[in-house]
This record gives sequence, structure tokens and C-alpha cells, in this order.
Amino acid sequence: MKKPPVHALTITVVILVFSWLFIERANAEGLFDGPGLFDTPTKAPESVSIWKSDGSLVIINGADEAGYVIKGGDDGSEIEYYVKPKDDGSPTFIYDDELLICSNTGCY
Repeated sequence: MKKPPVHALTITVVILVFSWLFIERANAEGLFDGPGLFDTPTKAPESVSIWKSDGSLVIINGADEAGYVIKGGDDGSEIEYYVKPKDDGSPTFIYDDELLICSNTGCY
């Protein structure tokens, strides 16, 4: 009976050790702990377009938050838009009938 060479056993041990080290360094247990591919937080868009009830378009750049406010009865007779500037004092530009520049201190 022919004995297998000693280097075959050595190569097998080396492959197993490298495989074990590779698995240890992969840190696979933290794969689903952090934000994944589809649940990353989205950044607010820099420019928001809002349509007014008369059909005109309002473009808002650099706002922290912007949207619609429905006033009046349940029929939604009065729809207005609101803009919340950023808290850091950076300017917010509102292109409506005229250009308004707003910050956290006010608009001009």
C-alpha cells in the first residue's frame, strides 16, 4: 500500500487555516445590523417644485422642508404651500411671482 505524501496533508491544513482566518475576518454577523442597500436614508432634494392652484409653478431651493397646506373645509378650497428654511442660516430661494430669499431669521 502506498502512503500519501506528507505535503498533501500540509497543504490541506494550510487551506483549512486560511479558510478559517478568512471567515473570522469577514465579520458576517454584522451584515444585517447596519443600513442595507434599500434602507439607506434618503437626502432631502435640494430643489422642490410645487404647483399652485392657478397653475403656476413655484420652485424652492435649499429648504429644510416644503409642502402643501390645505385650509378651509373638507372640499380643499384653499391650498397653499409652506417653506421651512434650514436651521443653520443658509439661504432658501423661493421663485414665486417674485424672488424671495429666506433664512432662519426671516425673508426679504
